[in-house]
Amino acid sequence: MSSPKKKIKILLHGEPYHAKVFSEQLNSFSKGIIESEFYDTLTDKISYSNFDLFHLVSSPLPTIKKLAKHKKPMIYHWIGTDVYRFSNDFYLKKALKKILLTTTRVFNLTVNQALQEELKQIGLTSEVLPLVKLNFTEDIPPLPEKFSILTYVPHSRWEFYNGDLVLELAKEFPGINFHLLAVGDIPSKPENVFTYDFIDDVKEFYANANVLLRITTHDGLSKMVLEALSFGRQVLWNEYFPHCHLVKNQKDCIKALTLLKSNPLYNKAGKDYVEVNYHPQKLCDDYLTLCKNILEAK
Repeated sequence: MSSPKKKIKILLHGEPYHAKVFSEQLNSFSKGIIESEFYDTLTDKISYSNFDLFHLVSSPLPTIKKLAKHKKPMIYHWIGTDVYRFSNDFYLKKALKKILLTTTRVFNLTVNQALQEELKQIGLTSEVLPLVKLNFTEDIPPLPEKFSILTYVPHSRWEFYNGDLVLELAKEFPGINFHLLAVGDIPSKPENVFTYDFIDDVKEFYANANVLLRITTHDGLSKMVLEALSFGRQVLWNEYFPHCHLVKNQKDCIKALTLLKSNPLYNKAGKDYVEVNYHPQKLCDDYLTLCKNILEAK
């Protein structure tokens, strides 16, 4: 009788939402080959020697230095805001982090090709592995009777999410309803603008929208974009992504919205693309292959 295969043991730490969710997906979809443990904090009570790999998700410099001492293979996963911060860090901090992340034991991942290209421009090679947990809908919900747009513009980051541009578009299209999530109340807003606090479950909003609008100063892999596509909705995004409308400014948005409003359509191709390429089983299979390659090369 053959002995059972040894599980690959992985320590996951970093940005809590992404790291914890990814750990849960690994333990559900890795077919028992990977055993991951997520830690909020890294203390001296953890038996670091018991792990085959360390996987850091957007962790700060001190954490990288702390784990590097254990001389284990390390994955560093970039999610978007960290690339933006790194590019704008002062020289010494950037240089030190770059040295740590270019050693033979560190493997860099990004959540999409755009971030991979950004890292390449600053001298870091990486591979792409999305970090996302999606709940797919079996059927595409019917489009709303009134053409509507959904967007996320948190009040505390109004400029980063181009809130002024959203309001200008609302004025340009008074016959379209604009639903703004996480912004709270806005004084003197146009009559076709509806604002909400932070919403945990956005399913109802996707179902009641024709279009998701997302224009940010910098972005990674947007869960909202993937979710909107999985609902068969059109997406306007200022990042290139299959089956989305690429918009870079107000003029682009006006052109795309004029076209979509005149002929409202489902986005079946976008739904199919997301469900094939971002299914948790595929992500876990890709990750398992990656981990095996890293451990065989060490």
